[in-house]
Amino acid sequence: MKKSMIDWRAACAFAFMAVCSQEASAALPDPDPGAALVAGYCTQCHGAPSPSSHSAREWAGVVDRMQNWRVIKGFGAIPDGDLRPLLDYLKRHGRAQ
Repeated sequence: MKKSMIDWRAACAFAFMAVCSQEASAALPDPDPGAALVAGYCTQCHGAPSPSSHSAREWAGVVDRMQNWRVIKGFGAIPDGDLRPLLDYLKRHGRAQ
């Protein structure tokens, strides 16, 4: 009984995160693969950030800081293959200097 309850909770949590991630990526500008990565990774800790909340120049430092938090909080770092398109997306839609 205990194992099935854990499986049920895990399934609900996964479904909730999937729905939230889809909603978050729909709210981001230019919903390309970078937006999906922002929605998928960033919403594990907080809401999807508005790309215009930082300049293109600032985003590298912000993402680096968030990488450290992800590791501390036990989510693990964003893999290199996903990190570049995520950062490129944020920089492309960052606010003007």
